[in-house]
Amino acid sequence: MLDTQLHLVNGIVILLAAGIPLYLTIRLKNDLRRLTAILSIFILIHAAYCWLDYFGFDFLSDGVFEPLSAAALLFFGISYYGIAKRKDSIKKMVAIWTPITFIPLMDSFTIILLLAALSIFLWLATRAKKIRSFQFQISIFIIIWVLGQVAGSLQDDGIIALSPLQGDIGLEIHVVSLVFFSIMVWLRFYYSHRSLIWLNTS
Repeated sequence: MLDTQLHLVNGIVILLAAGIPLYLTIRLKNDLRRLTAILSIFILIHAAYCWLDYFGFDFLSDGVFEPLSAAALLFFGISYYGIAKRKDSIKKMVAIWTPITFIPLMDSFTIILLLAALSIFLWLATRAKKIRSFQFQISIFIIIWVLGQVAGSLQDDGIIALSPLQGDIGLEIHVVSLVFFSIMVWLRFYYSHRSLIWLNTS
């Protein structure tokens, strides 16, 4: 597939994933509502990144919205961890903004944020000790995303040499991560909704 087609697929898939958290943000209350709201913000920022990429605004997409979406995911991980620990309040985050104008540096920053988010969710997944847990599944999503980031950077640096027909391997892996994320969100909603219907009818 061409890069533009991959960007289009990314944009569509991530918007498909946005429906469930947005719906749950309206329906839920308290801590769960806050979590789904943060997850919705992450998805919408990532959707903006994908669509800006599709329309050719590379600096805005890669230099601003991609690291911003990784930061939102990290904040979601911190919030999730805070609620999992049953604390009354989530510790405040201190955001340090540095004016960086080079996209390669932002790519490194994005990977650092993703690895930080991954470490939180892997820690939570080991505590849950279940492959079907949300923590484990979102860890898989982040791992695929990180692999795409690393592969894309290696290809840009010429370390990975592919034929022009193979396209951007980082972008292709990113499509896989978003498809996985969207399927995960919809399946979790489907099974939880089905179990609630079963409980109400039994």
